[in-house]
Amino acid sequence: MDLPLFMTMLLYAVTLNDFGAFGISELNNGHRWTCQNLPGLLVTETAALNESLFRGTEKNGVEGETRVFCGIECQSALPPTNQVEQERILGYETMYENGSRTHTDISLQWLNKTSAGTPASATVSVRRKRQVYGADGRFVISDSNFITNYPFSTAVRLSTGCSGVLVSPKHVLTAAHCIHDGRDYLESARHLKVGLLQLKTRRRRMGRKRRWRQRDGLKQNDKQDKRENEEGGEKNNLGVKERRWGENRRDRLRTGGKQDGKKEFERGVGGKNSLSRIRRSNGPGKQSVFRWSRVKKTQIPQGWIHTNNVTDAVSIDYNYALLELKRPVKQKFMELGVAPKSPLARIHFSGYDTDKSLPDGHAEKKVIYRFCSVVKESGDLMYQHCDAQRGAMGAGVYIRLRRDKKHESGKGKWKRRVIGVFTGHQWVEAEGGEQRDFNVAVRITPSKYAQICHWIHGDPRLCEEV
Repeated sequence: MDLPLFMTMLLYAVTLNDFGAFGISELNNGHRWTCQNLPGLLVTETAALNESLFRGTEKNGVEGETRVFCGIECQSALPPTNQVEQERILGYETMYENGSRTHTDISLQWLNKTSAGTPASATVSVRRKRQVYGADGRFVISDSNFITNYPFSTAVRLSTGCSGVLVSPKHVLTAAHCIHDGRDYLESARHLKVGLLQLKTRRRRMGRKRRWRQRDGLKQNDKQDKRENEEGGEKNNLGVKERRWGENRRDRLRTGGKQDGKKEFERGVGGKNSLSRIRRSNGPGKQSVFRWSRVKKTQIPQGWIHTNNVTDAVSIDYNYALLELKRPVKQKFMELGVAPKSPLARIHFSGYDTDKSLPDGHAEKKVIYRFCSVVKESGDLMYQHCDAQRGAMGAGVYIRLRRDKKHESGKGKWKRRVIGVFTGHQWVEAEGGEQRDFNVAVRITPSKYAQICHWIHGDPRLCEEV
């Protein structure tokens, strides 16, 4: 076994197996998902807006911005957000495929006062490099056996150049700035598509009418064959006795007299004259390809949209968006979650960093996976030094914990859940006015979870707890 394949298999085993066996825990204290109640989110009013002009400006994101945002110490000095302001921020805008938009106001029936959280007391070591801190700790996953299987298969690519995570058969969670700059939608979001890596299979394309004709023809042939067999006349229209199809096919393959037989023989595996077809398994010869799906509608929180009432200190806390696909996909997704209140020790995410993955569609497809420790965290943001480059923005940040005791008897004792969205590199203002650089992820709070759950299900009864 060659070294690259061995290292890939070892990495895959580490990501799938119990982290406790390697002395790694996702939380400093506690190792279980806990059941949390959510605020009730109800729609109060929906109003139509003008169609988008798609004049948004794309930003480099991970490559760094010149603006300095309010950090944890700075945010702790801001006045707390009351429920009225929270309801305004959690209102949302919806854009449909044809460019039409609506704005929706909501009300919170119950607000978890402890959801804001408190800043963690972890120490921070100041680093001056951006995106990649010291030695590059990213793992390049290129084997089709792994990148098309869970959890790597939940990482998706957006046509705008960002990443995302599949959180339901029809929904993708990503960063809001991947489609909207805070004032308008990007031009690249006009015809938005989502690409999922799947194994390449041979599929014959034919029109709907042609398929129905073939089906009808097969049914008629079956009826005719049955009638002829009952009458004992196994003859064709020319009066020549006709052999069974399987026998005729085997004779052709043995003699090699016809081209059709040669092609069918070349497809056989398992023996010299085997008739079995190629198995649709994750064999070493399988290639992975992107299957692109059109986006039906997008939804972003009002907190991300820049207005006179929303400052940058607030908007970065709501840098997330949900994309609804036109058709569901048959692929395992990763569920959403709210991280327990204990300080996070380690997070994971996979994406399509442009410096290592190849977006041209002709070379080998690659998913970039990484994990790292959280340096500092607030109720809405996670500051960390996970190595990342442009293209990874919008990736779903997840942790892996034991199920709660009530559901531990189910399939598997461990559960991965998406608890945030990677939004890129930012300079933040620390205590004393010092500027520090971090790779930042937006944290999913109970109120944000209630909003995203409402976007996915539309039924408040399905979003009462997590």
